[in-house]
Amino acid sequence: MRIERDIAVPTRDGTPVVVDVFRPDEDGPVPVIASISPYGKGVHWPERYPQYEHVPHHEHMVWETPDPVWWTDRGYAVLRADTRGTGASPGRLDLYGRQDAEDFHDVIEWAGTQPWSTGKVASSGISWLAMMGWRAAALRPPHLAAVIAWEGSTDFYREAAYQGGLYTHGFIDFWWARQIEPQRTGAEGDDWREVLPAHPLLDDYHRARTTDLENITVPLLSGANWGGVQLHLRGNVEGWRRAASEHKWLVAFTGTHIDPYYEDWALELQERFLDRFLKGEADRMDGVAPVRLAIRHGRETTWRDTTDLPLPGTDWRELYLGAGTLGFDPPAAGTVPYPSTFDTDPVTEPLELTGPVALRLWLTARQDDLDVFARVHHLDADGVPIPAVGPQGQDVPMAMGWLRASHRATDPERSEPYRPWHPHDRAVPLVAGEPTLLEVEIWPTSITLAPGERLRLEFAVSDSELGTMAHDHPDLRRPAEGAVVHVGGEHASHLLVPVIG
Repeated sequence: MRIERDIAVPTRDGTPVVVDVFRPDEDGPVPVIASISPYGKGVHWPERYPQYEHVPHHEHMVWETPDPVWWTDRGYAVLRADTRGTGASPGRLDLYGRQDAEDFHDVIEWAGTQPWSTGKVASSGISWLAMMGWRAAALRPPHLAAVIAWEGSTDFYREAAYQGGLYTHGFIDFWWARQIEPQRTGAEGDDWREVLPAHPLLDDYHRARTTDLENITVPLLSGANWGGVQLHLRGNVEGWRRAASEHKWLVAFTGTHIDPYYEDWALELQERFLDRFLKGEADRMDGVAPVRLAIRHGRETTWRDTTDLPLPGTDWRELYLGAGTLGFDPPAAGTVPYPSTFDTDPVTEPLELTGPVALRLWLTARQDDLDVFARVHHLDADGVPIPAVGPQGQDVPMAMGWLRASHRATDPERSEPYRPWHPHDRAVPLVAGEPTLLEVEIWPTSITLAPGERLRLEFAVSDSELGTMAHDHPDLRRPAEGAVVHVGGEHASHLLVPVIG
């Protein structure tokens, strides 16, 4: 493997972005797999985090990037770039802004015009690297031939900064201190820990970081993790659904945030995809279904190939909230306190719920605003929750949703019955004592209940126990103490669930 380090790539405004390039030993042009991040292109993986089970253990491995040894052995070059204002790249930090996206566009174009390149470039990587792949693809660089977006969110406000209008304080503080600050080259540019709390609505700051998914036309492989219930899952599904690409695939899996990308099944799929669109091997994706889902049976999974998500033939059914109950039959009218839990009866035959979930919650409050935390759990036959595998292997709920009540307005043109769309561009106070409908988006899930098992819906007043996944900024919390949930009658709160027959 040939390695060239610290190459200064010119960008449109003259500021260089610095890259490392790994190429096969053999002569001749090869296709290129590119990525850009603020994490340090030369920071060896163990210097940042412990190496996961499936991550190769060699000196060239860098956090969330393609393995250059594996890919150069298969006839690809691998390029890693430092984001402007981090690592070896000078300039002002503009994370996820227009300049950031244009820099990656320019790096892709440089890679596509080098003598060692065939002119075919793909973006690939996990998390931030995938997010930047979406961003660059929407700008349509001519030499970008494909995108592998593996656990990469697409909607900065709704998925990364303010989920349901709730500031992602735990994640932003942890991530910035651990990932960004050590790599910054200077003080120029925004510190999100200071800036984001000042932008609670979806304003121009967030719009500048919004990806035009409908402008993406290159072949796409979107990798979604059912356990990515806080940051990336929604974006991979929405990105796949909304991209205008003629050729696009979605795979939803389980496991940690890192391991699946490096597992044998995933590497085989990535190689087939890139061979098809970067090497022109026309039959390499033959037999790969447009959608492949790991259907969860507790922590066990079975693969299912299909054509769409939501799944064709989904039976959308209402599970009505009662006095601690959750059932397909509406209960008598009444109220229950917030927070509460609601359980189904034990099922008598297998019940699969795969797809997005929506909560229609009628609530009366004493205050003018509050935060809703909704969690969906799979209970075993003894009533013990069966957790999903979270990003670091920790236990997480099977699904989650959030909504700040003052952000309850929806856009009817963009909403679906199973996925309300909140503009988040204004705050409308609650009227104390007045029943109010809150439509809460719960991110997609896959849950299969075995006979004797149950489904639980839980409402919480905070999520501080989730640590880096918490929405607990001391100045931005709106606890829901004293609120009541309406059940039955004309204010029949319910979950809309995707029942698969």
